[in-house]
Amino acid sequence: MNLTRKLFLIIFISLLSTAIKAQPVVGNLEQFISSAKFAASGLQYPKEVKEFYVQNAFKFTWLDNQHTALIILQNYIAKAKQLGLQQEDYHPQLFRLVAAGKNAWDNEQDSLLAEVKFTDAAIHFFHDVNVGNKNEQLSYNGLQYSPSCYNIPSQLHHYLNNGRFSNMLVESESKLAGYISVKNKLNLFLTNTAADHFKDAVVSSKAVNSMNKPLLTRLFQLGLIASDTANLSESALKAAVKEAQRLFALLSDGVLRSTILQAMNVPMSERIAALQSTLNTLRWLSCMRESEHMIVVNIPSAEMALYDHEKIVLDSRVIVGKPSTPTPTLCSRVTEVILYPYWNVPYKIATQELLPRIRRNPGYLEANNYQVLNSNGKVVDPLHVNWRAFGPGNFPYVIRQSTGCDNALGLIKLNFYNPFSVYLHDTPGKSLFSLNKRYFSHGCMRLEKAMEAGRYILKENAIAIDTLTEKGCLKNQAPIIVPATETIPVFVLYHTAWPDSSGRVMLYEDIYDKFPAIKK
Repeated sequence: MNLTRKLFLIIFISLLSTAIKAQPVVGNLEQFISSAKFAASGLQYPKEVKEFYVQNAFKFTWLDNQHTALIILQNYIAKAKQLGLQQEDYHPQLFRLVAAGKNAWDNEQDSLLAEVKFTDAAIHFFHDVNVGNKNEQLSYNGLQYSPSCYNIPSQLHHYLNNGRFSNMLVESESKLAGYISVKNKLNLFLTNTAADHFKDAVVSSKAVNSMNKPLLTRLFQLGLIASDTANLSESALKAAVKEAQRLFALLSDGVLRSTILQAMNVPMSERIAALQSTLNTLRWLSCMRESEHMIVVNIPSAEMALYDHEKIVLDSRVIVGKPSTPTPTLCSRVTEVILYPYWNVPYKIATQELLPRIRRNPGYLEANNYQVLNSNGKVVDPLHVNWRAFGPGNFPYVIRQSTGCDNALGLIKLNFYNPFSVYLHDTPGKSLFSLNKRYFSHGCMRLEKAMEAGRYILKENAIAIDTLTEKGCLKNQAPIIVPATETIPVFVLYHTAWPDSSGRVMLYEDIYDKFPAIKK
């Protein structure tokens, strides 16, 4: 054999060896998935992984010669932060190996384990895209709601086996205007904070001119002007300040007051965290929104939206609890509408607020249409009660405000069970709805459009609302309970970033101080 032929043979054998080594080491997936090693493999969604492979006839999906699907999955997960998700949730060590160029595994067990972990990562990722990466934390979850309307293994199998995996992300994401608005704002803030030498600008001067450099920088960081070095006219800068005020749901007059300075100086990292949380909550609500009507109240925005599936059919301003008596987060169902409701004064309000007034002037009760009930529910004469004998730890009565024009609940109450004795209701005091910051109640939620909400909930029984509107407030009218035609889920949430009824994202004050500012 001459030298040329020997060299050719050596090169051929070397190339063949390399090609063989580049092939993934595969094995029996069905047997592996039934083994103890699979059970101990640290998967987040083992049941769903098994379901996927049953549908896929236990064929390898990711470790083929082309790695096409794996490359797409890798690109999807690389976008996690832009989607309000955490890339580290999806088997990051495995994807770091892929990013480093590893395209084959050295033995059968490693190959099998890598294959199922890639599937677990895909299922976990698309679960989070569809319904969020965590359930909402509520003070009361009366619905025991956890979204489960998507079959992610079946979706994944469908897209992979129809050659459409590259379309799965865009087709899985919500098309709601509010979702898109929140996502776009998140990505704008991520881009601006990723710039070299980024530092939160702190605005202290109230001057609205180009000499106020921190103002220019902050407006740029918020995405409200195109450059922080441009020499803007006073009118253009004032317009940008007005836009900032609208973003923060403040009076938009272009004047830098303490309220707008406080809002502008919230760290960008805190705003980003709020947008990420909101994006996932909008996903979390998706199953309920698709299957039923739904009421959503967001406390910081003091707004209510009533959904007919994915369409908002009614929005209303709300007055929510002040910081000392906050409105609790919860979910429940509106089961009835009460016309001419009594207001049974909560014990704390009765003993801490009303009792001192009654001691000074027992006539306060009659003047404000209050009744006093004993432990048997019988009305007693307040003039025959020794009010000075009682206090917050010793008060055997219930104070009830009778129906009428001055009743604190107005003419209508949307009732739903919760352990906090809060509800949605009308109010005789309408003037507070004109304010941007509406945090005045003892925890209940006063609705500006209470009649409209009641009419929608009662549907074919809505004539009761029309009759109520015609009669107006009747003093000492006995309450009328009308069962809801459809028991509608109600969610009371707390998010400092939230889309309004038009879909525009707004940033609100953390009125209950739930998210202390991130220290830089």
